[in-house]
Amino acid sequence: MGLTEEFKVTIIQPTMTDDDVMDFIAKGYVVLEGIVDDTSNRTCATSPSGPAETLAQTPEFIKEVLLHPQASGIVRSLLGENFRVPTGAQHHLFTKPFVGQTWHSDGLSGSGHEITELQCYYYPRDVLQEDGPTIILPGSHCRAVDREAIAHYGDIAGQISLNVPAGTIVVTRYGIWHRAGPKLNHTPRSMIKYSYFRQAPPERDWLIDCDQAPVYKKRPSLPYAGAVESYREHVRRRRTWHWLCNLNDPADRRLEDPRPEHELGSRPVHEIIGYFEQDRA
Repeated sequence: MGLTEEFKVTIIQPTMTDDDVMDFIAKGYVVLEGIVDDTSNRTCATSPSGPAETLAQTPEFIKEVLLHPQASGIVRSLLGENFRVPTGAQHHLFTKPFVGQTWHSDGLSGSGHEITELQCYYYPRDVLQEDGPTIILPGSHCRAVDREAIAHYGDIAGQISLNVPAGTIVVTRYGIWHRAGPKLNHTPRSMIKYSYFRQAPPERDWLIDCDQAPVYKKRPSLPYAGAVESYREHVRRRRTWHWLCNLNDPADRRLEDPRPEHELGSRPVHEIIGYFEQDRA
């Protein structure tokens, strides 16, 4: 990689609290506005459109973008120690007016409650509404969908338009629904996309106040979700929380399902068989 002597990075420290992690589980994204310096922004904004492996492996990009303390602190919190840092990226550069994209998710959506990949959007230029900003749908990352099945949707209640200043990095849960909005001008709109990956088992080793993991706090329902889907979302979020905290005890997993006891009461089949065998004796 050819890192210079000036490029020295200490151990990546987590920056998220229990509440921060719970928020991310629910929303699926964090926006870090304007954290990358102007010099790096200018360099990245003028890089060619398309695959950006050469850019992604420069010491400057690694230090100022990939391992920026605020961005890497979130990644460290959610993916654990010694997470895998991207060696490639994709520069999405739009220079002409166009109608925008349809809703889609990259790769597999709703692939499970585990957090094993974080996809980031880095904007080296200011993004205004007329530039065709990325639009994301909070909470959509856990929904298993056919990519073509969501393409016909227009605006959805609760969508977020990423009108952000230059140097902004958005950390997302891989699979979140997104699209480029309509572009109305010839001003270049840049977005560099890349992903980090987990390689350590889940562990509650972000910023914590006590060793005992708190119960997942219910977040507000999504604007586009009805009562049944809101219930399902809450269960999925709690499963993710328990997985991240490595709560493997059956009693902890039992807390995932909020249904009443009369619907969930159970006992081992061997206990029942043993009872009848005793009765016959």
